[in-house]
Amino acid sequence: MQVGTERQAGSELHAWRQFLARSTLWLGVLLLGSAAVCWVAANWQDMTKVQRFAGIQGLLAVCALAAAWAGLRLRASPGVRRTIPGALLALAGILLGALLALLGQTYQTGADTWELFAWWALLLLPWALAAGSQAVWLLWVLVLNVAMALWLGERVFSWVLIFGGPGVPGLMMAGLNLVLLLGWELAARRWRASTLVGPRVLAALAISVLVLTQMLGDFLGRGLGLYNGIAWVAVTLGLGFYYQKGRRDLIILAMLAAGVICVSLRVAGEWLLRLEPGVWAALPLAALLMAEAVLAARWLRRLAGDPQTAVVAAADSEPAAASAGNSVDPADASAPVAQLAPVPAPQADPPWYVQCLLGLSAWLSTVLLLVFIAFSGFITSEGGALVAGLVLCAAGVAVLRSDAGPFWRQCGTAMAFAGQILIIFGLSSSTSFASACVFVLLMAATVYAVGPDVILRFLSGLLIAAAGAGLIWRGLSPDLGGEDLLDAWLGFDVMRATFVWLPIAVTGAWATAVIFSVSHRLGGKRAHALQPLAWAFLLSVQGMVWLAGGLSAQQLPAMWQLNPHTAVLVVAGALLPLAAAFAVLWPRRHVLTAGVTWGVPIALLILALFWLPSPGVGFALAWLLLGFGLNQSRLVVFGVISLLAYLGVYYYQLDVPLLQKALWLGGAALLLFVLRALVWLVPRLMRTIAPSRRAPLPPVSAPLRWRTLAILGGLALVLVVANGGIWQREKLLASGKVVILELAPVDPRSLMQGDYMALNFAASREVTRLRLGGERPEAEESVMGYEPDGYVMLQTDARGVGQPLRIQPDTHPHTDAEVPLRYRIRDNSVRIVTNAYFFPEGQAERYQVAKYGELRVAENGEALLVRMLDQDLKPL
Repeated sequence: MQVGTERQAGSELHAWRQFLARSTLWLGVLLLGSAAVCWVAANWQDMTKVQRFAGIQGLLAVCALAAAWAGLRLRASPGVRRTIPGALLALAGILLGALLALLGQTYQTGADTWELFAWWALLLLPWALAAGSQAVWLLWVLVLNVAMALWLGERVFSWVLIFGGPGVPGLMMAGLNLVLLLGWELAARRWRASTLVGPRVLAALAISVLVLTQMLGDFLGRGLGLYNGIAWVAVTLGLGFYYQKGRRDLIILAMLAAGVICVSLRVAGEWLLRLEPGVWAALPLAALLMAEAVLAARWLRRLAGDPQTAVVAAADSEPAAASAGNSVDPADASAPVAQLAPVPAPQADPPWYVQCLLGLSAWLSTVLLLVFIAFSGFITSEGGALVAGLVLCAAGVAVLRSDAGPFWRQCGTAMAFAGQILIIFGLSSSTSFASACVFVLLMAATVYAVGPDVILRFLSGLLIAAAGAGLIWRGLSPDLGGEDLLDAWLGFDVMRATFVWLPIAVTGAWATAVIFSVSHRLGGKRAHALQPLAWAFLLSVQGMVWLAGGLSAQQLPAMWQLNPHTAVLVVAGALLPLAAAFAVLWPRRHVLTAGVTWGVPIALLILALFWLPSPGVGFALAWLLLGFGLNQSRLVVFGVISLLAYLGVYYYQLDVPLLQKALWLGGAALLLFVLRALVWLVPRLMRTIAPSRRAPLPPVSAPLRWRTLAILGGLALVLVVANGGIWQREKLLASGKVVILELAPVDPRSLMQGDYMALNFAASREVTRLRLGGERPEAEESVMGYEPDGYVMLQTDARGVGQPLRIQPDTHPHTDAEVPLRYRIRDNSVRIVTNAYFFPEGQAERYQVAKYGELRVAENGEALLVRMLDQDLKPL
C-alpha cells in the first residue's frame, strides 16, 4: 500500500489529492481481497458450484484485463502507468489465492496446504514480472515463503530424526530469501527497482531465521550447528559489507547488529554457564548486551552522519504527478507551497532504528536483571520487592539525570524499568485492584516525567497504558473480581471481546490520537516529551484491538438496550477516522477546497458504518490520516502495517460471521473505489484545476507490449489450470467408485476447528499397523527420512464400507473386487484423501455425529471426499 508522505513540489491541495488517490485505491484493494477470502471461507451453500467459480473467476479476469488496459491507456503518464496496473494485479493475485482455496474446499481434495501456496506462487509469477510493482512482488515473496515453510513443516519430524534438530529448514528458508534478496538488488541496479521495502523485508526474513536457529538450536561445533553458525557469520559479514560499502542501508545494518547482540547472548551465556557462576552470570550478560548496543548505536549514528547516507536512491523516488489513479494534475505555481505540517526541529535523539536497537538491549538487560533478583535470594517477600523497586527506580532516574556516558545511561534505563516491574510484583497481592492500578499509573507517570530518556519514557508509557486499561477493565467488569488483567487477557472470549476489550481499545485509540495532535500543536521540547507516550499508547492499542470484537449496524439498537456505554464506544471507535481527518484538515481549510475539507469527513462518516464490525480497519485509517497530516512518516508506515496485521487477525475472530465480514469489507471496498473516482472527477466538475490538453498517446513500446502479453498470458494460464482441475474432479465424481470409510474417534477438543472438521479414518490406523508390521517392500524404504506414497487395497463389506487388506507401492496387482486407494505419509503419519472436511459456516453441530465418509475413487487410486454419513450411512 503505497501512501508515502513525501511532500511533492506544488500546492498543499495537490499533495492531499495525491494522498487521497493512493490511499483510497490501495485500501480498496486490500479490503476487497480480504472480502473475497472471507466469502470463500464462509462456504456459502446458497450459491451453486458453477455460480461460485464463475463469480470468483469473473472478478479475477476483470482485474487482469483492467490492468492490461490501464497499462496501455496510461502509458503517457509516467507516474501512474505502472501504479494502477500494479494495484489491479495485486488484487488479482489475492483473488487467485481465493480461487485455489475455493477449488480445494469445494472438492475436498485434501491437497497439502503447501501445494496450494506453491501453485499460487507459480501462477502469480507472470503477473509479478509484468507489473513491476513492489506490492505484487512482496505478495509473491510472502506466498513463496509460506509455501516453503509449510513444506518444510510437513517434514520437520524427518529433519529432527536425521539431523538432530530443525537446522536444515532454517538454512533452506534463509537461503531462499537470500537468493530473492540478490535478485531484488540486481533488479534495482539494472531496472531501478524500488529498494525502500523489498530488500529490507527479505533481509529481515533471512536474518531472523538464522538468528533464531542459532538461539534455539545446536550451536557452533556440535553437529549441524557448525554449518548454521558458519552460515550466520557469512551472511552477517556479507550483508554488512555490502550495505555499508555498496548500497548503504542503515535499517538492514541495524538488523544485523540486533542479530549479533542476540547471538552473543547465547554464546556468552553458554560459556558462563560452563564456569558455573550461578545466577551471577546474569549481571555480566546484561553488561555485555548494553555495551554491544551502545557500540552499535555509535557506529550507526556515525554512518547516519556520513554524506553518502544522505543520498536518496533514484529508484525510490516517484514523479511529482504520480498517484494511485488517473494522473493528478501538477499544482499551480501561484498556489501556497505544500507543507502539511511544520518540519520538526532536529532532535539530539538517535534515529528510530537506533532507538529500537537500544530498546531491545534495555529490554533484554531488564529481563536478566530481574532473573538475577528473583533467584539470588536478596528479595524474599512482596514488601521487599516493593522497596527494592523504589530504590532501583530512584537510582536509575538519578543516573539518567546525571552526565553519565551512554553505557551508564543504558544501565540506568534497565534499572528504572526493572524497578517498576518489581513494584508491580510487590502490589500483586493487593486487596484493591483499582488502588494498585492507580499506584502503578502514578509511579509510571512520575518516572516518565523525571526520567529524561526516550526509551525509559516509552517503557513507562506502556505501563501507563496497562494501568489505564486495568482501571477501565475493572470499571466495566466489577463482577470479575477474582481475576487479574493477565488472566482475563489469556481467558479470551467473545463476551469480553465486545464488552471489555473493545471499550478499552476505543478509549486508548482516542487518547493516542489526542496525544499525537496535542504534541504537534505544542511543538518544541514539550512535543518531543509526549512522543514516547503517544507511541506506547499506539502499540498498546494495536495489541488490544486484536482482541476487540465489533458490531454491525443492525446490532447497535440491541446493544444500546443492553449496555448503552458499550454502544456509544463502538460508535466512537468507528468515528475515529472522521475525527482524525477533521483535526488535520480544518486548520488548513483556507488553502484546501471545500471538496477536500468537507468531502473527506463526509465520506468517512458514511464509511463508519462499515468499520463497526472491524474497528481495527478504522484505527489504521486514522493513523494514516494523522501521519500524513502531521508529517510523521513512521505513523503512516505503522498504519499500513497495522491494517495488514489486523486483516489477518480479523479473519479468525468468531464474533462476526465470515459472510457478514465479506459483505461489510466488500461494501467498504466498493465505496472506496467510488471515492477514488471522485478524487479525480470532483476537481474537474468544480473547475478547481485548470483543464489539461489531451496529448496523443505515444506508440506502444516493446517492453509495454511484452508486459501486456504477460498479463494476458498469466490470466489464460490461471483459467486453464483452474478449469482443468475442475474438469478432472467432476470427471472423478461422475465415474469414480463409491467407497465408504469409517471414521476413527477424534479428540473432541480438536474435532471442530473453525469451519472444518478434523478427520481420522480408521483405515489410516490399519495402514500404520501394516507399515510398522513389516509389509513394506525393501524398495519402499525411505530416503533421507522421506517415505513415498503408497496404496491400500480395500474390499467392501455388505454395507459397502471399505476394509483394508494390504498395502503396496503401486495400484497393481489387485482383483476386480479390490479397490486401490492412495495414501500419503505426512509428518510420519498416514493421510487418506484428506484430514479435514469443510462445511458451511455455523453448521458444526450438524457434523459432530458423522461416523463415515463417502469417497469417489478412480482407477489410479486417486479419490475425493464427497460427503459425511451418520451411523446409518445416511448423508448429513
